[in-house]
Amino acid sequence: MAGPRTCLGRKIAFVQMKVVASCVLRRFKIEVVDGHPVVPEPSILMFMKYGLKVRVSNRA
Repeated sequence: MAGPRTCLGRKIAFVQMKVVASCVLRRFKIEVVDGHPVVPEPSILMFMKYGLKVRVSNRA
């Protein structure tokens, strides 16, 4: 813990992010665009060197 001055809403924010992510993944199909290079950039945070182009479509 970081002490008494941490964000009061931190835990609920993480729960909400998980709920939103699961709702999006359940409702939509997300695929990487054909031919787009998927190259992770070395970093503490996960991001792609050339971005990440995806196709989003409704699940049938």
